[in-house]
Amino acid sequence: MDQLGDVEVGASAIQGLGVFARRSFPAGDRIRRINVVREVTAGSPIREDLGERLDHCAYPNDKVVLLGIPDRHINHSCDPNAYEQFERHASYIVARRDIRAGEEITVDYNINISEGTSWPCRCGSPRCRGEVAGDFFRLPKKWQLEYRPYLASWFVERHRVRVRALDSECEVQL
Repeated sequence: MDQLGDVEVGASAIQGLGVFARRSFPAGDRIRRINVVREVTAGSPIREDLGERLDHCAYPNDKVVLLGIPDRHINHSCDPNAYEQFERHASYIVARRDIRAGEEITVDYNINISEGTSWPCRCGSPRCRGEVAGDFFRLPKKWQLEYRPYLASWFVERHRVRVRALDSECEVQL
């Protein structure tokens, strides 16, 4: 395993490589700042000859960014223990619940994305839907409500009508 501070990259039961906690993280703790290599643009495309791949990218606020190690290896889970928190021009992986040393750190790829492509999910979680939807709004309503606090301000602004409707549903349920 490659060690990188409080996390390490190693073989994952979910898929390929994953990121694992080298120490415990209580819920709410910032695990690390996400390593963005660069923005992918027409003038600076993905370089497959250098080992760069589209599945190593993230899509914040209508941008395509190439993630560096270890963050490109954070796997999806339908019951994630972490989430991505956006703050100005940076983002962080934050513990959603307590994470034990040795546990794989996972996020739900469906948060802060819309109109993306879907693909089969094999996360192994008891609540696995069998699909990464590629769209926050295609998640079950109860998951949308659960994930609402993790939505980035740019995502909320871009989808304000749909998010307001979700917030109204949340108020009715309270």
